Amino acid sequence: MNNNNKSYNGYNAIFTRKDRKKTILIPWFTDFLSPMIPAVAKIAGYNFVNCPKTSKQSAEMGLKYGHNEVCYPATLVLGDLIAEIQTGRYNIDDLAVAITQTGGQCRATNYLSFIKTGLKNAGYGQIPVISVSVGGVHQNEQPGFKLPIFRILPLVINAFLFGDSLNQIFASAVARERIKGQSESLFDKYMQLAVSLIEKREHKKLLPLLQSAVAEFETIDIVEDRKIDKIGLIGEIFVKYNNYGQANITRWLREQGFEVIAPPMIHFFTQTFVNQEINTKNGLSKFNFLQKVLLLFFQRLFDKKMAKIRVILTKSKFYTPHKSVFEIAKYAKDIIDLSNQFGEGWLIAGDIANFSREGINRVVCVQPFGCIANHIVAKGIERRIKEFYPDMNLLFLDIDGGMAEVNLQNRLKFLIN
Repeated sequence: MNNNNKSYNGYNAIFTRKDRKKTILIPWFTDFLSPMIPAVAKIAGYNFVNCPKTSKQSAEMGLKYGHNEVCYPATLVLGDLIAEIQTGRYNIDDLAVAITQTGGQCRATNYLSFIKTGLKNAGYGQIPVISVSVGGVHQNEQPGFKLPIFRILPLVINAFLFGDSLNQIFASAVARERIKGQSESLFDKYMQLAVSLIEKREHKKLLPLLQSAVAEFETIDIVEDRKIDKIGLIGEIFVKYNNYGQANITRWLREQGFEVIAPPMIHFFTQTFVNQEINTKNGLSKFNFLQKVLLLFFQRLFDKKMAKIRVILTKSKFYTPHKSVFEIAKYAKDIIDLSNQFGEGWLIAGDIANFSREGINRVVCVQPFGCIANHIVAKGIERRIKEFYPDMNLLFLDIDGGMAEVNLQNRLKFLIN
């Protein structure tokens, strides 16, 4: 009789209250937010450590210990974690890993199980895997990890808006700088200053710090003897904002002399204000009085914060004003029903419409190869977009570990020429 059919034992590494002092590794996400995450986590009582920026090694490790049937970001996230664990810098018994997770129809819902399987394959099945999420998430049996949401929420909002805003100024300045590297040097300087303020629990000073950043970016020596054309960049959140995850498309376009305009990341999160209203009208969700009051409170809180941010940013000659998420939703409504909330949802349609209205008629949309959610709300609406915006030139790029950057660049050349 064959005794090889053993019962499967699930991932048994649990993060308990006594593990709160463990080092918690997190994968690199994006340059304008990742540096601040450990500082915010420290205030919440946890020791988060960023993995190095995503690299070719991340892709190789992710494929080695995972498999190629998941989206590219999942492969890179797993690879980030395993590559850093294998450096030997950490005591395995004093280590945990964590990822942010929104759930929903996206395959990111399965990141937890994918990472657990990958860690077991690499021989690290004793390391707890944590999902950093506001709501309840499947497969997150980690009773020792609790975020003090209301205590750190003002800090999180201020940090998020600072990083998002600084990135917008940088994106415009780097396309115009005469001395290469000047904008990046200023960006790094103000990110480090922001981290220092957060660690000292002085997050209220982030707004004045943004004012200082705007003023110093104004001193950059810029090229004024030629027009800088703009190209819009939209798509799945990870490959849009992670440099390696997008195959360095943004950097390449800048080297060709273009300004790359990506929508502010805050729209990905504030779209919930629109979504909840739509879902309530469609009978998909019900809100009691307290929930309605809280949602209205957070909406007004964001509105006040954003109003202050806009006053600061408009003082920059580099700043390109962005419409509110409600205006983006209004544009999107002509093209796609706002009930489409999987992947990037209706934001892709809204962002394309907004770019067209701003005179930006070349847009690159990036998504992981095989990302069904994003393909439906991106490629799936191309004909519809053309009906409303016939002058719009759209390039859809699928990113995965097997593509060659030169092939992507060749396709980009057709767009820019």
